[in-house]
Amino acid sequence: MRQLREVSAKALAIFPHLQEVRLIGSLATGSHTGTSDADLLLQVNEPIANPLEVIKPYFFFFSRHLDIGIDMVLYDKVVADEVQQMLRGSIVLASRIGDEEH
Repeated sequence: MRQLREVSAKALAIFPHLQEVRLIGSLATGSHTGTSDADLLLQVNEPIANPLEVIKPYFFFFSRHLDIGIDMVLYDKVVADEVQQMLRGSIVLASRIGDEEH
């Protein structure tokens, strides 16, 4: 968990559009196994017209800096129902979002 928090904080420092990194999935809920990967939910403040292009730099950054496989979901300020469900039970790893937005 410490490595996830440290790398997430570095990502916030490097990527100006990245607003928050959350851990979701089995690592967040404590139901992980030895083969579990890290499921990351990233909030950005840039348009996501082409999700694959937008996610690439984040995916490559986290892949290079973490010793675990990753899956990644990206969202902007529009929080779809699916994202709302992912937010429940998630763990904030790093954030630049002020308390007024929570």
